[in-house]
Amino acid sequence: MIKRRPTSTLEPPPASLPDNEDILRDILLRLPPLPSSLPRASLVSKLWYRIVSDPGFRRRFRAHHHKAPPLLGFFSADFDDELETDLHVFTPTLRAPDRIPPARFSCPSKGSLLGFRHGLALLECGLKAIVWDPITNHQCSVDFPPEFNANRQMRIYFGAVMRDDSAGSNSFKLVMLFHTVFERTMYASVYESEVGKWGEIISTQTFSDIFKPSVMVGNKLYFLILYRSNGFLQFDLDNHSMAVIQMSKDIPITEGSDVQALRTQDGGLGFAVVSKHRMQLWGKTVISGDNVVRGELQKTIELDQLLSLRPSTDIDQSSVIGYDEVSNMIFIWTTMGVFMIQLESMKFTKVCEDTSIRGYFPFASFYPC
Repeated sequence: MIKRRPTSTLEPPPASLPDNEDILRDILLRLPPLPSSLPRASLVSKLWYRIVSDPGFRRRFRAHHHKAPPLLGFFSADFDDELETDLHVFTPTLRAPDRIPPARFSCPSKGSLLGFRHGLALLECGLKAIVWDPITNHQCSVDFPPEFNANRQMRIYFGAVMRDDSAGSNSFKLVMLFHTVFERTMYASVYESEVGKWGEIISTQTFSDIFKPSVMVGNKLYFLILYRSNGFLQFDLDNHSMAVIQMSKDIPITEGSDVQALRTQDGGLGFAVVSKHRMQLWGKTVISGDNVVRGELQKTIELDQLLSLRPSTDIDQSSVIGYDEVSNMIFIWTTMGVFMIQLESMKFTKVCEDTSIRGYFPFASFYPC
């Protein structure tokens, strides 16, 4: 008779944490880029604390995740009658423990917010552009070129900001545009902080104002312009040129439609067309030689069904009031509140009940590293 050895009931010891610093760094680099990730990792041991506290590691962490900084929240713009200026209040969108207190960011009180990119905000104040980093609270004020300043009361300003990684972490580029009330010529110039001066002023004829912050696709910025004909103002960052891109008449845009430029998953130009309770997503766009953009309808979303609203009463109208090109998150205004929708997963969150505020500026950045 063969006797079996009794099976051990002891569980195997837990795997020990790696103590090789190179392996640890590679593991920690792959933590999600959320505000709580590195602080929580620092509590594991003295070794982990030393690694994640090292400025060199934090630079590598940001570089590793540079294409996908988390969407921390958004700034909403509301005009204050007493102060006679826009007020910009931060609203967090992440849940605890990653939720950032609203009081953490205090937007400069004066000036109109034009948009965010690469963790930087661009404001227009008087005859200056203000570049503001909400994480460090550092501000840089740049005087407009003299040509921008004449007859300012008749001028309308637009712009975009981006970090210049090739020149250092604190370097940036500005693209500022303006036109006068009575003409349809758009003027633009580029400012590079490393050089410290504005470039040549260029111009092109447009058929309307710019209505929304730009979307960056590759090396080009796209500003939405709507009036009689629908399209985009394209600014090429490589050769500093502008072109008006009109949308094909095959794309069904009615008088009540709202259009938003998008950056598609494959890195191309797309756009969303919102009409009442329906949103159409267009992609695979091609810009022809006569500067007309054509695309393919990729998806149609019935917003009343997605958001569980009654189309006859709750969503008799809707519009796009914000968009984050990194997370592909779109902000939709309805008569029942503001919703944030991720355009790949279609997951949504109701972020605000207040329907009086129409300007939302998503803010994506690494915090606090």
